[in-house]
Order: sequence, then structure tokens, then C-alpha cells
Amino acid sequence: FLIYQESNVIIRALRDHMRDDIGEILIDAEKVFEDAREFLQQVMPHNLRKLKRYSDATPLFSRFQIESKIESAFAREVRLPSGGAVVIDHTEALLSIDINSARATKGADIEETALQTNLEAAEEIARQLRLRDLGGLVVIDFIDMTGRDAQRQVEEKLREAMRADKARVQIGRISRFGLLELSRQRLRPSLGESSHITCPRCEGYGSIRSVESLALAIIRLAEEEAMKDNTARVLVHAPMAVANFLLNEKRSMISTIEQRTGTPIMIVANKSMETPRYEIQRLRGNEDIDESSYELALGEKIEPVFAEREIQAPEAVRREEPAVQAMRPSQPAPMRTPVPEKSLWTRISEWFSQTFGGASKKADAQAVKRRVTDPEHGKKRKPSVPGGKKRARKAGSARSGSKHAANRAQLHDEDGAAKNAPKESQGSETASRGSATQKTEGSDD
Repeated sequence: FLIYQESNVIIRALRDHMRDDIGEILIDAEKVFEDAREFLQQVMPHNLRKLKRYSDATPLFSRFQIESKIESAFAREVRLPSGGAVVIDHTEALLSIDINSARATKGADIEETALQTNLEAAEEIARQLRLRDLGGLVVIDFIDMTGRDAQRQVEEKLREAMRADKARVQIGRISRFGLLELSRQRLRPSLGESSHITCPRCEGYGSIRSVESLALAIIRLAEEEAMKDNTARVLVHAPMAVANFLLNEKRSMISTIEQRTGTPIMIVANKSMETPRYEIQRLRGNEDIDESSYELALGEKIEPVFAEREIQAPEAVRREEPAVQAMRPSQPAPMRTPVPEKSLWTRISEWFSQTFGGASKKADAQAVKRRVTDPEHGKKRKPSVPGGKKRARKAGSARSGSKHAANRAQLHDEDGAAKNAPKESQGSETASRGSATQKTEGSDD
């Protein structure tokens, strides 16, 4: 059950590799152009102006010489501008990359040449990893450099070049053996896995046995078959080059085996075979043949030991539709407002204002914060409405004036009471004295 299917290669390329530094996108196919235009209009409307339809009579790849760059993505060896080369080899465990200086003479001495070649190789390796979509463990054998500073420069160059990669990348350091390890996230099958097949001649090994080595192996196997009981004849089908080598250079060895075992060995050159393929048949007594060797070569085709794989067309199967179709927004994405670039005079004035006006701005901000926050209770007052500051100051001054008036009245009353108190005390003393005098006079009477 198919849940979701990834978009086609054009949509993926626009989605994953579209950057602001790309100035123009040319598409020569009408349907592909419409799909790309619809996608950009919905997702990246600010990049829609970069999309253009190529309608020139000259093929697009030939016009911009792209075919050579595509061939470099399939090549084992990639040339560098300085004359060096990057050799990329695949193994079962990892991907090995070797840097060769070759004819590189860009530097003044050996160390400078090694540094410049490694810097070029670091940038090219990052590009090839993205172009071929290679993932897994990668081991890079840089040219030996004695200085640690040069090694750090190469590491930083590689990290800088890998920043544009959408995949997750982990980069190590150059070891004392000159090797650097990195791992790259495997997003999808690599370019080689999706566009290459295993070589039918070498079976993916990368090399084949030589004619001499293969001929000696055939002689040993033919001798084993000849030594078996009830063997009437040993029939050897070999490629043209191997058969000629056996019949001429190794004729004496074959004659010795025939005399020792008493079994004839027949060498048949088969033009439909290529090294390292061959066929050895052991014919018993009741299976012996009376035909000539050239008739055997022209007769029924004998299947070789290493049979070439037949590439059969896959059967037509019904493509399953995904349950979740490509979801597109109902409205285009909002356009980004272009920010005008500031002039030199504006940047200089902003720098002066930030440099020399920063202290005053900080003091003003602290003053505003002190006015807003109550220092006694630590609570924030309600912000005053615009235009109400004068009214607040008037109300505050009125309240303070009434308080001062009340205080003055209270002080005046206290002063008056203080002044009247001595008079009352003097009056009371006079009254008491008068009463005392009256009592004395009464007693005298």
C-alpha cells in the first residue's frame, strides 16, 4: 500500500537546490516548464521571474557545454584546474577518494603545491558528493602536508564547501596518515546505483585475468578432467586469444599431459567468447564424438561458465497511486518585500549614532524604567495616557498645595493654642491669687 510518493526530479531540484544566488532557470520542454512554473508560483513566487523557456534551435546542453560536466559525474577520475586529479572508487564498506598531484605545479615549492591541490580537491569533492548523491562513510586521502596550519586550511575549506549540502554531514580531522573521514546522509540511491549496471565481463570486480594467467588455469583444469576414469576426450572452448596461446606457446605442456593420462585434449577457439570466459567438457567413452574441431566451433553454442547476464525488459505492472497526493496550498506564498540596500553615508551615520549615542540611549531607557516602576512596592504603575501628563502634574500640585495649606493651618492652630495657654495660665493664677486674697481678707474680718 503506497502512502506517499515523492515529487519528480524537477520539483525536487527546485525545492532542494534553489538559492538566491541562482540568476536564471532555463527549461526546454514545454510540459516540464509548466510544472516548474506552477510549483514556483505556489511555493516560491519571488523566484518565478527567474524561470524562462528555452526555445533556441541549438540543444540546451550543447549551448552551455553541460554534457562534459555530466560526463564528469560518471567518470572515475575528475581533473582539477591545477592539473591534479580526484579518483573516486566504490567499495563494499566505504567510498574512497584519492587526490593525485599529477602535473600540478601551481605552488612555488612542494608544500605549496600540495596545499593548493588539496584546497582545489576539497571544493571539487564537496561538489561531486552532491552531484552524485553519494552517502555513507567517505575516506579522503589528501596529499601529505607537514604543517598543521595547512591541514587546518584544507579542513576549513572542506567544511565551507559542504555547508551548501542539504544532507547531514559529519567531518573529522586529517589524521597523521593524511586521511580524513566524513559521513554523509544517504537521502536516496546514488547516481551510479540508479544509472549503472554491473559489468557483465568482470562481474563488477573492475579487472579481469590476463591471457597467460587464464591459459595456465585452463591447462590445470583440463589435466584434472583427463585424469578421471572413463574419460574419452577433454573438450576446451576458449576465446580466440587464449586458444591461440594454448596451441602455440603451451603446446608442449598439453602434449605432456596427453601422454601421461592417455586422454586427448582438444582446444576449440570460440569467437563468441571473451576473456575470462571458457568452457571445459569431459566426454566419456560412450559420448565421444567424431566431428572435427571447426565443426564443433560452428555448431551449437556452448554456454560459458561465466554466462553474460541477459537484460530482460521488466514486465508491465500497474503503477500504484499514492494515498496522499501532492498537497499544494490554495493560495500562493506571500511575496517577500525587497529591502533596499543602505547607502554608505547611512551606514556611517548609523555607526556613529550607535557608537557615540549608545550611552545616552541607555540612560534614557533606565530613566523611563525608574519612572514606570515604583521603588517602594516594586509594582508597575499604570502607564499614563498621552496628553494627560500635564493634568496629572496639575492634580499633583493641587493635592500637594492642599496638603501644605492643611499643614499650615494646623501649625497656626497649634501656635495660637500655645500662645493662649500662658494667658489662660496667667488668668488662672490671677484668679487663684484673687480668691486666696479674698479668703485672707475674710479671715481677718
